[in-house]
Amino acid sequence: MKSLSKVLKLDKPIPFSFYPLLLLTMLGVGLAIYRLAVGLGQTTNMNDAYPWGIWISIDLFLIPVAGAAFTISLITYFFGRKHYEAIIRPAVLAGFLGYGVVGVLLFLDIGRWTQFYNIFNPAFMNWHSFLEEISLCITLYTLILILEVAPIFLERFGFEVPIKFIHNSIFVIAGVGVVLSLLHQSSLGSLFLLMRYKLNPLWWSPALPLMFLLQSVVTGLATTAVVINLIWRMRGLPIDRDMFRRIGQAMSLVLALYAALKLGDTMGSGDLALLLKPDAFGLVAWLEIIVGTLIPLAILFSRLVSHSAGPFWAGIFVLIGTLINRLVISWIGLTEPSPTPYFPSWIEVMITVGLIAGGFLIYGVVVYYFNPLPEPNGSPTAAK
Repeated sequence: MKSLSKVLKLDKPIPFSFYPLLLLTMLGVGLAIYRLAVGLGQTTNMNDAYPWGIWISIDLFLIPVAGAAFTISLITYFFGRKHYEAIIRPAVLAGFLGYGVVGVLLFLDIGRWTQFYNIFNPAFMNWHSFLEEISLCITLYTLILILEVAPIFLERFGFEVPIKFIHNSIFVIAGVGVVLSLLHQSSLGSLFLLMRYKLNPLWWSPALPLMFLLQSVVTGLATTAVVINLIWRMRGLPIDRDMFRRIGQAMSLVLALYAALKLGDTMGSGDLALLLKPDAFGLVAWLEIIVGTLIPLAILFSRLVSHSAGPFWAGIFVLIGTLINRLVISWIGLTEPSPTPYFPSWIEVMITVGLIAGGFLIYGVVVYYFNPLPEPNGSPTAAK
């Protein structure tokens, strides 16, 4: 067993970028505690016409972002692409932290938060509800991610027995995680099938479950491309251009499939004319198409895919496109007229910013003080 100071290498200077993230995190946590103490009515602008707000929109965005974990696990363990093993731990860590933020925001969104456990109480379970299935899958998958991410920390403290157990059971652990992910990623789209007459026709489709699933895969690959680029640069490691090329090619194929499905659905439903209307929804739809689909596809089908900057910037644009899509589907595109429009309060915004900053802070701490990237031979790389 190593001493805590030796394990964390506390003699290393703390990066300056950690301090503003820490301040934002502390502000967000403080406001979150205040929200739990005084209730939703005093801290949010949600109302009877808009019973959910920005927190749900951010959750719907972070869930496909966290799809990096199940996407890379699926490719590595079940598609036999062993070269992805070098990046699976950073992807799983990103997924774990993403679901962590999602869980906190969902908890804050509960009116009677002291009874949150009823979602797991068989006496109160609604087996006909997509929300019930999503809640159970997300909770169980978070537990799976804890097991997958645990070796990053256990190996620094010399706990060899649990590491060996996880390693020997990884196909079962990852397999359960992939199944749970496929279920709740698609079920999120199924949830909005119920809103045919509320959601703008440009975004409502009977193919929403498949669209959400494909979007989670491409967004997960985009997240992986971004975080791997940042980690390698932060740790001063040589850039593996072949790895980025493989990620970029996978991203391009899934994104092209998603775009074809989206276009075919829009044409088949007769909603193509709505794209040509000079209204706000038409402009937002074109913004999503150009930023989230056309620009990244242009990058990924060019020579830039062979450079680390290509998949990185394509990933950035995909993430922006996914954010626009989820904001519209869960908030902006719910077009039912209401005399009480919703816009998030400053407390809602700062809690969101604070929790996301906390996720970045924890990720940075792990990258700086632990070993998110194993060496090619499977042994942990010494933290630099």
